[in-house]
Amino acid sequence: MSAARRLIVNADGFGFGPGATQGIFDAIQEGQFISSVSVNANFPEVERVGELIKAFPQISIGVHLNPMAGRPCLSPHQVPSLVNGEGFFYEQEFFSRLRRGAVAREELEAEFDAQIGRVKMLAGERLTHLDSQGNSHLDYFDLFLTLAKKWGVQRMRTNASLICLESPHPRRARLQVYSRKPQVWLAHRYRRYQMGKARKAGMRMADRLLTVGYTREGNKARAENWVRILRHLPPGTHEIYCHPAYPDAVLRRWSYYCDERRQELEILRQGLLREVTRQAGVEVISFDQV
Repeated sequence: MSAARRLIVNADGFGFGPGATQGIFDAIQEGQFISSVSVNANFPEVERVGELIKAFPQISIGVHLNPMAGRPCLSPHQVPSLVNGEGFFYEQEFFSRLRRGAVAREELEAEFDAQIGRVKMLAGERLTHLDSQGNSHLDYFDLFLTLAKKWGVQRMRTNASLICLESPHPRRARLQVYSRKPQVWLAHRYRRYQMGKARKAGMRMADRLLTVGYTREGNKARAENWVRILRHLPPGTHEIYCHPAYPDAVLRRWSYYCDERRQELEILRQGLLREVTRQAGVEVISFDQV
């Protein structure tokens, strides 16, 4: 790892309804802290990607591969194993259907091709990286790597988690979490193995993903957690994702994490985090710099 302390701040859910899309616009404009965005291609607001790039040409653009929320980009009859009788994705049931072989790989690949193609058409060369809704790509990881190679996308979200930086005592809290929940430690070890596999396939990514919520300190809807994360950031290149938004009917229909998005927006639109970052000597970067 580099001795420098670098951080990608990625806003997930651009396009995920008007509230999420406008919330990301406002957070970037007012807070000047977010450096990257991931796009849900299967909602109408995806069309604002061009507007985003024009307003903020320095922002890196990713595809938030989505087999879970809303309708597919393709017609439901083209991907019948991905949708219910009303033509909507199966939400969290996607994972159990995938595990028992009820999801056709060729249909999943076709839908993801459509999602990537839609963002590529709008973003052009600004398309820098791939990640996914609910980190679902960890469950179809070989397909994920195949798609990246097919589309010439060389960067991705790392899922090598670094936890507990929001704690007043990160190392102690991390040891407590892993000793109390060894299954979490095992899951994180496996994710590091997956990231090693991705690197061998030529993918570029941050060293660690800053993952919040394993302590009693709450989530990213608390400003003090962001401040502690920035002050505790170790050397290396890291990524953290966020979800600024104005909660609306789309989010309430498809996401359990809803009202907290408004709280994140209020934090991210202020200058506090930019100032703490400066004081802590942390450089905020985009995926272009990985």
